[in-house]
Amino acid sequence: MSSLEDPVSRGVVRIGPAADGYDAGSADFWGSGFFVAPEWVVTCAHVVDKRVGAMEREPRGPVTVTTYDDERLDGEIAHVLAGHDLALVRVPGADFADCLWLSDRSASTPAEVELYGWAATLGAHGGEEFVSTTAVATGGRRGKALWLKSALVLPGCSGGPVIDTRYGSVVGVIKGKKQGDATLGRAEPITVLRTLGDETAGPGGSPWAEVLGAHDRHHLRRYEGRGDCWPRLHHRLALAQGRPHSFTPQSRTQLYGLFAEAEPPSGPGEVLHLVNGAMRRMLRSTQRIESNDPRTWREGAGLLHDPREGTEAAPAGQDLEQEGVVLYAATVCLTLRARHGAAHAQKLRDWVHKAADALENEVIREEILEILAGGDREDDDTTDNDNGAGPAPGLRAAHDDVLVVIEPEIYGTHPWRVQLLDPDGGTTTVRYDEEGVPRHGLEAAVRQGLSEALARADAGSYVAAVDFLLPRALFDEPVDEWRSRLPRADEPPSVHTLPIGRRRVVALRDQLRRRDGVTPEWNRGRRATDRGPLEAVPLCLDVPDRGHTAPAPEGEEAAYARLSVSTAGIAGASLPVYCASTATGRGSRVLTRAFHAGHVAVLCRRTGEDGHDDCAEFYRRAAQLVREAPTGSELRERVRVLRNLSAGPDQDGRTDHEAAWARHLVLIYDPPHRPALPDEPLHAPPL
Repeated sequence: MSSLEDPVSRGVVRIGPAADGYDAGSADFWGSGFFVAPEWVVTCAHVVDKRVGAMEREPRGPVTVTTYDDERLDGEIAHVLAGHDLALVRVPGADFADCLWLSDRSASTPAEVELYGWAATLGAHGGEEFVSTTAVATGGRRGKALWLKSALVLPGCSGGPVIDTRYGSVVGVIKGKKQGDATLGRAEPITVLRTLGDETAGPGGSPWAEVLGAHDRHHLRRYEGRGDCWPRLHHRLALAQGRPHSFTPQSRTQLYGLFAEAEPPSGPGEVLHLVNGAMRRMLRSTQRIESNDPRTWREGAGLLHDPREGTEAAPAGQDLEQEGVVLYAATVCLTLRARHGAAHAQKLRDWVHKAADALENEVIREEILEILAGGDREDDDTTDNDNGAGPAPGLRAAHDDVLVVIEPEIYGTHPWRVQLLDPDGGTTTVRYDEEGVPRHGLEAAVRQGLSEALARADAGSYVAAVDFLLPRALFDEPVDEWRSRLPRADEPPSVHTLPIGRRRVVALRDQLRRRDGVTPEWNRGRRATDRGPLEAVPLCLDVPDRGHTAPAPEGEEAAYARLSVSTAGIAGASLPVYCASTATGRGSRVLTRAFHAGHVAVLCRRTGEDGHDDCAEFYRRAAQLVREAPTGSELRERVRVLRNLSAGPDQDGRTDHEAAWARHLVLIYDPPHRPALPDEPLHAPPL
């Protein structure tokens, strides 16, 4: 018998219809599940789907949960994950349950695994039998299915756990056999539970943060008590496999129990930011967001777990596993203290201090103690800490922003990709479509990738900016009004459903300008715009005073000469302003000349050239906006504020209020704080 079978069996349950429910005439046994926390069972959605036959319409209702000892408990379907075959069942009063240990690792395959569940027995009397089998798990990255090679998956085992035998942790939930291949099973990776309740996450975090917190508090209580428990089993597994690590099961259980008492992070971007800060301090390669999506402090520590897996083991004391985790925990501690004061994170600080004192690496130990001392000094300097402290040192570095790249139309469609843009100008693609969609479908196509990227880029108090790298023909597309998440009829107002340009800095980048690369003129304009002050100049000289119907418009070469002179000074930067769209026509042609002259920012409108009679007023207002913004970065934020002020009529129903002139304002901005990106167009779709 496997060393895992006895502790696993105590947490695996059978799921069936409620005794007094309207499904009472159906089979008493639908499938398996397992406790992940007191009062919480994970199973497959298709197992509990038998209760009503249409979980999409009614994802709640009573079920019966039967333990290994044949105790029948009343359960209630609490959550069903849209797009994934997983569900959470709440079992009120089951605070005595034996809960399995959930993996803290983002990438856990390939791995040797054991599958557990209940299967219906043959014969006249029926009944169920607890069964197990072995397999090799592959896949599971980014929420894709886990494939179970050489697996015998019996009917009824769906919803049971997939256990990594190396670490003694749940890495998946059994779905069933692959159709047409009895030796290949499928499972949902346990990591997809991270997305549970993202759209309804409130101040206390998502439902998954609640469940995972209960999970870690449960295991800490078991470890601090008498008798066997999963952390002690992990210790025995590591010794038996000859892989002792400095981040011991004891340390892990204590730290995760402390994380469970803390306010959850704002999103995966905040967690990964702190993880990579610890990795950089230890001169390690950083984690990339495309393969990791941590939603809790615990999962951040999991990214520092067993860093040399699959390689030759480091000599004792040189794997730096414990050092990395304690560094990370120190920055989490400071983040929490900056938000809520020292008392909120005192127990975590005490753990970090004690763990740091025990480290063998003197350099990293001193680094950790200095981080804690810096937090102490900030606490001393803050007399009224009502969320008034500044950001923690771990969050003071530059953050990721989001870049949406939309390629020119090819055969009626626009290929696109959504990327994270790191502080050094590097990119990580989150989602893409090389075949593309028509222009009218771009917002809907990009929405999911934009939502994912923003969740990963937002960190702590930092709200990520969004840049759109567009072909000139799309410059009049209202991308600042796009939404990363659509509001539902039954959903209260949320910042996540606002048009992105209301909450975030949104600017356009020009693909034609990027073809020129980094020129001396661009570098000169970039430095001047970054330094300020700024002064507006007309993009097209004749427009402000005489409108678009002037009989003798300025020639392109004359415009280039004038705009080149305006970027040559050293006292500040000039910023071209235009009262119409630069997507086509004269505005587009002169915009190219402005870029050639070295300008990195332009203010214009989405509306065309015909019918404007307010160009002088627009130019006057825009020039005042530019003068009042000390730098290009500040201008971006002021444009965001104007988008909110000009979004609709005032309280009296009038539309001619002070900010109405900015209703279709567009900021084209090749940001000076980002290096130039290489030109990497997507492949053309096949004919």
